[in-house]
Amino acid sequence: MSGAVSNPWAVILAAGEGRRLRSLTRLLHAEDRPKQFAEITPGRSLLQSTLDRVSTRFHPDRTLVVVGVEHEEIARRQMAIYPGVELVVQPRNRGTSSGILLPLARIRARDQAALVTIFPSDHHVLHKEPLLHAVGAAAKAAARSGIVMIGTRAERAETEYGWIVPGGRPPGVGPAVRSIRRFVEKPDGAQAERLLQEGALWNMFIMASRLSALWDEARRHLPATVHMFDRYVGSVGQTDEPMILDYIYSQIPDSNFSRDVLAKAKGLLVVREEGSGWSDWGVPGRVFQSLRGTPDLEQLLRRINP
Repeated sequence: MSGAVSNPWAVILAAGEGRRLRSLTRLLHAEDRPKQFAEITPGRSLLQSTLDRVSTRFHPDRTLVVVGVEHEEIARRQMAIYPGVELVVQPRNRGTSSGILLPLARIRARDQAALVTIFPSDHHVLHKEPLLHAVGAAAKAAARSGIVMIGTRAERAETEYGWIVPGGRPPGVGPAVRSIRRFVEKPDGAQAERLLQEGALWNMFIMASRLSALWDEARRHLPATVHMFDRYVGSVGQTDEPMILDYIYSQIPDSNFSRDVLAKAKGLLVVREEGSGWSDWGVPGRVFQSLRGTPDLEQLLRRINP
């Protein structure tokens, strides 16, 4: 992303449990391994594949991976081949809001002018360049306009995905950027069919934003939680940092960033991505569907049926 925007940072979310894919990852690894740490296609876990993509646009020293404490050991092993990338460990799982605010707080302690792109770690991307092009467009728009999501062209009336309904093109942004009319989370079949027909996008939960815009939006909807993380910012690098962090996580409630912040926010934008072959590998059937016709599927079937 060199030359596109200043102060670019990447945050990779890897704190989920991936329980719906456990039946497959258990066959592959003989343990209950969250999907982001599973090697579903040969040679790389989903987390490592995400880091491979991100490293082509973001410097390792400006890349953070957030995990839960129970998966710190496996995360460190898998990240050993990515020197410079920072591992951020949550004391306990409090949902995606804290999973985002914690690494943002650590960046805020060093660079209040940061422009941050947030990536899930557990999605499959067949072709990285279309996605990275959309990331660049979103970052440029975010430098001027706040929070920019990335949505991908919907291929079917999917009821297990979140959807973004785009609006018109605001003035002063690139041609690929649209306003967001609304979010729809896991619609029923009839609603999903209507969304497909009206050109709605699947929500990839990738977003670019000035750190200050994300922080202010979170403060608007989660004031008590953000107040706690304000305190944490001042402790980063200090001897009392672990104690303060543990206290914060003992006090804050569970919260979902999509539901509790983004769905209530005003003025969000979206960039449409197309051609990456993206899939949210939430359930085994989706894995087999997206790998259909590839050598990776043949290898996967041999591994689970030796």
